[in-house]
Amino acid sequence: EQFSEFNEWGKNMKINIFFRGIKILVLKELSDTFFSPLLYVLSALFSFISGWQFFNYLMKSKVATTSTLTPAVVEPLFGNINMIFIFLIPLLTMNSFAAEKKNGTLDLLLRSKLSEWQVILGKFFSQTIVALFLLSFSLIFLGVLVTANFSDWNVVWTTYLGLIFSIMTYVAVGIFTSSLTENGLIASLLSFCLLISTMILVLSTNAIENQFVSEMIQYTTIPFHYYPFSKGVIRSYSLVYFASVIGFFLMLTWRSLERRKW
Repeated sequence: EQFSEFNEWGKNMKINIFFRGIKILVLKELSDTFFSPLLYVLSALFSFISGWQFFNYLMKSKVATTSTLTPAVVEPLFGNINMIFIFLIPLLTMNSFAAEKKNGTLDLLLRSKLSEWQVILGKFFSQTIVALFLLSFSLIFLGVLVTANFSDWNVVWTTYLGLIFSIMTYVAVGIFTSSLTENGLIASLLSFCLLISTMILVLSTNAIENQFVSEMIQYTTIPFHYYPFSKGVIRSYSLVYFASVIGFFLMLTWRSLERRKW
């Protein structure tokens, strides 16, 4: 019994050390990012574009009621915000590994006490936090909706949840492409192409006559799984999809880093 307790204590210590390493890297990455002018340029760009769209949608909604604000303002606004992040995330993540490779610091990082998975998760969590920081600027829109007597908050919260899952997926794709090259711009372009292809796939399904094939293709795209969240519905298969895609690209990133040892 004492041996079992000691073994359990050892496992807990390993877990604590594992997450402590991730925490240290996350704090270091956040410190570097928040001292970078790029973040504030992207923050201004996001605030301007989303604010301008919110204003236009609100002006077009002549009657400020919940029944009109949800389809006329909330749904298209957050749908566009989701699209904006397809452009912003590649810019945020392009130097996650590319800059480390170019500066020769990636090998030093991988030879430290941190494992590959600690490095990958540290990069992933830090970039996700930065992206959510950008998303937080949209919270001001909720204050405006309150003044308009908006009450369909269930749709708003599920939409935010869908956005968070989508953003995490974009980040996973972004850090993977960044691990493939030393050039941040190439990494950004690769990430953008992968993400925008999901939009193209959704549009292409309209030309497919076979319904089964069309639905199968749609299931592989991010917008298809984001859509129910924007309607106030949380589907279990969409949660499984996001978790699977995030895990898949993180695994590809790990394989990319492992290849450096060959």
